[in-house]
Parts: sequence; structure tokens; C-alpha cells
Amino acid sequence: MPARTIDDESLTDAVAKVFSRHGYDGASINLLSEATGLGRASLYHRFPGGKDEMVTAIIDRAAEHYNKALAPAFAEGPPLERAKEVAKGLDEYYAGGTQSCLMVALSISNAENRATAGRCLDSWAEALTHISRDSGLTRAEADAAAMDVVAAIEGAMVIAVTSGKTEAFQRALATMPERLTTAK
Repeated sequence: MPARTIDDESLTDAVAKVFSRHGYDGASINLLSEATGLGRASLYHRFPGGKDEMVTAIIDRAAEHYNKALAPAFAEGPPLERAKEVAKGLDEYYAGGTQSCLMVALSISNAENRATAGRCLDSWAEALTHISRDSGLTRAEADAAAMDVVAAIEGAMVIAVTSGKTEAFQRALATMPERLTTAK
């Protein structure tokens, strides 16, 4: 039987799903092998540094996805429309609320991953703050709106992953544009 092949992006995405669902400690080589279709030796060939190297690769890949989803925040155009585009990108990245947050899952494993997750969430909040500031909110209002939105989306992902119900996630995304562009 010929050896299974998988391109780097697909491999990293498959590994990321395992880490998202099971965290660092729960992401066993057996689960990773099953998700990727690669045997233990092939996984170690692709990631000689083991799980730590996998984490580095999936964090880099997640950053690419986040940057793509958040890019509209810094584009030209009306803030409300930019917020809608960010919501659309986040919906795509999190598969409609069915994909748990990788950063949260990894942050449990160690301080370094927690720091990386914190930086990721900070950059997410900063992008949303940028939209809010462009819509006329003060820095304090924009910061509060951005953090409220991040908290609502992250909380909704927890609900979606644990219950299988994505309605709260969809609501959080649907209300995000207005929350970012309207002062409270």
C-alpha cells in the first residue's frame, strides 16, 4: 500500500483540530495519527520536535488565519462594513461555531502557550478597537466594546463546543458590528 501523503497546510490544520479539541496534554500521537492519516514515524518525520514543534506550526498557521480574518479591520471603508467582514472571517475560521478556540485549548498547557494566546487575543481586541475608534468611539469606549465582543465570541464558542448548539456564536457575530460601532 502506498504511503499516505498530506500537504503541509492540510497536515497543520488537521493537527490543529486535535489540539483544539483535546488540548496539549490530550493530543496523543494516536489521535494525531488518526486525524492526519499518518503513522507515528511519519508524524515524527514531519515534526521531529514532536508535539512542541506541532504547537509552533499550528500557532503560526492560526496567526495566518487570524490575520486574514482581521485584515478588514484595517482596510478602508465604513467601520460597520469592516466589522461585518471581520465577523464573516471569524465565522469562517471557527466553522460557524463548531471549531473550538485553539488558543484557549493551548493556553492550559503551559505559561509560554498562555502568553502566546494572550498576545493573540490582544491583537484580536486591538483590531476590533481600531474599528470602534474609526466609528467615533473614545479609546475607553472602543477598548470596552472590543473586549466585550471578544468575551462574547469566546464564551459562545465554549457553549457551542460543549453543547453542540451554535446559536449563541451566531448571535455574537451578528451583533458584533453594531456593538463595535455604537457607544453605550
